[in-house]
Amino acid sequence: MDIDQPPGAARIDGLNARAFSPELRFILLAVRTLDGPDDPKLLRTAAGAGLDWDIVVQGLARHGLLWLTAPLLAAGDVVPAPAAAALRRINAANVVATLQRIEEAVRVARAFEQAGVRFVMIKGVPLSVQLYRDPARRAGRDLDFVIERGKAAQVDAILTGLGYFRPDNGVPDAAGTAPIVKEIGYLHSRSRILVEVHDRLTDNAELLSWDCETLWADRETVSVGSYSMPTMARHRLPVYLCLHGAKHGWARLMWLHDLAALIDTPEAAERALADAAALGLDGAMLHGFARLHAWFGHSIPPAILARAHASRQVRLLDRLAARFHRDAGWHEQPGRHSWRRFWQGSVLSRSIGYAIKPDRRYWRRQLALELFSPADRQLITLPAGLTWLYPVLRPVGWLARRWKLRRG
Repeated sequence: MDIDQPPGAARIDGLNARAFSPELRFILLAVRTLDGPDDPKLLRTAAGAGLDWDIVVQGLARHGLLWLTAPLLAAGDVVPAPAAAALRRINAANVVATLQRIEEAVRVARAFEQAGVRFVMIKGVPLSVQLYRDPARRAGRDLDFVIERGKAAQVDAILTGLGYFRPDNGVPDAAGTAPIVKEIGYLHSRSRILVEVHDRLTDNAELLSWDCETLWADRETVSVGSYSMPTMARHRLPVYLCLHGAKHGWARLMWLHDLAALIDTPEAAERALADAAALGLDGAMLHGFARLHAWFGHSIPPAILARAHASRQVRLLDRLAARFHRDAGWHEQPGRHSWRRFWQGSVLSRSIGYAIKPDRRYWRRQLALELFSPADRQLITLPAGLTWLYPVLRPVGWLARRWKLRRG
């Protein structure tokens, strides 16, 4: 159902659209117009409705939608000259950063390969090539590698030798046999490029159990620079990308557009929904489809949209996700120690985490993970008979880690 907006505003149907800022509605309309059949005249009208163009520019960068820059600037009479100049500067910096990430991804991948460590690179540059045949299309930030289990210590030594260090002091066990806590981040001392090493895609295997062995078995390869990079098979991407984006409230709209690139036919939508249902994630997929249709005007089969609109789980996920975009700072990265970052990362994301899969086994495991944090075990060592105290010490561990981060 379309919601009528005042003249010059974006025609965005769906939940809480009226609460979005004019600048966000303009960006959503830009995606709809440049990706679909919407009338370009509406975009020009919206652009002339007194927008804060600094916010538009920041929003495009924050949400990884810089690919919109070229067609917006080509239109000539949409973006004012100062904003156009700012976008050109950001795009030039993005190209340089992409080239640096490509070079570093190849360097790290070759080091893993030479050491005999199996890995699959996910998201970032490989996904940009896989979906758009353009390594710079997605404004990624990190290099994400899923590695085989039992190789944590070896990978730690490899990355340390390449000039990386662990800013969070997460240390793999000496034997390299203990599972990584979903990921360990390594920051390069000079380039400041972040490499995240995963041994699984989610911290809770009841949510999604895919590990390196699973991804390696049906991997695809894409050309990253001069290297054939192993990456996740295309048929797995809809479920993973929808789960990743939904779990983070679609805090970067780039993730939603990635899903749109995969759901290009009614048959693709049906396959993705069936794959998600087999994993108990059909609610998350229906939510992703509902947001695709409402925010980007993406074509979704009516029968699927009817299921989404009838689902209480989808409505709850919609409301939680909309809170990220109704926030006055939707166009900014939350500050490292800000209340907004705590609210979004620790409160909203956790709420979404439980809503995304209403399954008792998953909830029990998730609660156990949150009560017995491995980070607390690294920070505070208790005798075997007192390990039951770790849930009580969770606030102490949280405060201690924040204090260390502030000092760092």
